[in-house]
Amino acid sequence: MGRRGPRFGAVVVAGLCAIVALSAPVPLASAANRSAVVDAAVERTSTGGLTISWKASQGARVTRVLWSNDPDHVTDVLVASVPADAHEVTVDDPSPGKRPYVALVGTDGSRTIVAERRIALVGEPNFRDLGGYRTKDGRTVRWGQLYRSGDLADLTDADLATVEGLGIKLVCDLRAPSEIQLDPDRAPGGAQTISIPVTDESQDPVKVREQVLAGDVSSLGAPGELLTEAGKAFPTKYAREYSKVMARLMDARYRPALVHCSAGKDRAGLAAALVLLTLGVPEKTVMKDYLLSNTYRAAENERAFTGVQALLDPEGVEVIRSLVEVRPQYLQASLDTIKKQYGSIDAYLRKGLGISDAARARFQRQLLTT
Repeated sequence: MGRRGPRFGAVVVAGLCAIVALSAPVPLASAANRSAVVDAAVERTSTGGLTISWKASQGARVTRVLWSNDPDHVTDVLVASVPADAHEVTVDDPSPGKRPYVALVGTDGSRTIVAERRIALVGEPNFRDLGGYRTKDGRTVRWGQLYRSGDLADLTDADLATVEGLGIKLVCDLRAPSEIQLDPDRAPGGAQTISIPVTDESQDPVKVREQVLAGDVSSLGAPGELLTEAGKAFPTKYAREYSKVMARLMDARYRPALVHCSAGKDRAGLAAALVLLTLGVPEKTVMKDYLLSNTYRAAENERAFTGVQALLDPEGVEVIRSLVEVRPQYLQASLDTIKKQYGSIDAYLRKGLGISDAARARFQRQLLTT
């Protein structure tokens, strides 16, 4: 399912939220014992294989690699013996069409579970897993439970089969009704879809997109300004919406779950940040996850730049560049606003989003491994 004409929806919708409000991967792997592997990643090769890389602490090494389609039961041998000086192996995909999870076994018997962070889809480049991140107390977020992405309108049949293979029970759509009407999701079968718009229909995102296509970015401010202001507004103006999102994602009946917006970077970016912060992931790691959208959306962003260069002057192109990218100041604006108004992230989760200490502890027990 292709889109009609140049796709500026993901560009403009990100900026829309701020208008309304105002009127290379850094992977972290899970580890039962961090003495052997301190960092690990799985990346898909151009030929469909898997490159598994890691760093080991001093005096430790990985001895073998296991795999499974179930992250909680990784037992099948993928690499029986890893050379002593190796920090990377490339293997054929052991289960084409299904998602493999890998266990790196250390000399001390420790097992580090790791998987591809980005799910390889033709029609949505920013679909990724929130698993594998370490918390401040040394626990690790489970893989295969919570996902974030852009919209699902352009999924191919093969993409849809891949997404359905993840077993997703809930799709939480943060887009405006007009966005959904323009680019309806190809939602995975068996999943419940709920709409929680993080936007105000007084500003029609479709009309804003039409203005950009007409070469008018006068309402979008200086480069970076609009999404910085959006970052300030999101946590407070849309606290009720984000509270609803968190309530669903924290309910085990709805997991595995996906939260998405148009490009999967701004509205869904804050939702993902709130999930990780609730689980106890450090802000520095949360920021790294947020910035991965620049890596995964790089090709689509370049296409957007190419499309607007003929429509806009250089300053206008820079405005669009600032909208299609994520920048540290955008998320930092949200975090600073939270701390200024509530005193701390923990206080915001309790008072702003209504997450009780008991509910948060239960969520952590369900989503974190030791």
